[in-house]
Amino acid sequence: MKKIFIDTDVFLDTILDRKPYSDFSKKIVGLCERNNIEGYTSALVIANIYYIIKRLANKKKAMQAIAKIRSLIKVLSVTDKEIGESINAEFDDFEDGVQYFVAMNNKLNCFITRNVKDYGKASIGILTPEEYLQTLAT
Repeated sequence: MKKIFIDTDVFLDTILDRKPYSDFSKKIVGLCERNNIEGYTSALVIANIYYIIKRLANKKKAMQAIAKIRSLIKVLSVTDKEIGESINAEFDDFEDGVQYFVAMNNKLNCFITRNVKDYGKASIGILTPEEYLQTLAT
């Protein structure tokens, strides 16, 4: 079974129904819900989602969102190892590096994000939700 890392933007597209991206993101989350793929994310993504949803809506909606995510996928720890790897890898965005190394260190098959350009030096597949769904169709 494919093991994928799901980035913050994919969850936010689903939760906030951000068109046109939400249709593809909802399909990715649905595949996790039906156990067709193993979905993973990091504790940092969960914290980011909580912060953003609370700011845009309220604490109750934020808590519901992260509870739902946790029921569908596995949340991986961020350790000092990933922090150090991100610093040394010279990612343009430190947080992107941390997420990438969480995925790498947990031997996930690919990384699903809308910010593909931020991961130019990646050694695992970095795909948009739409691109990932296309790989399943072939």
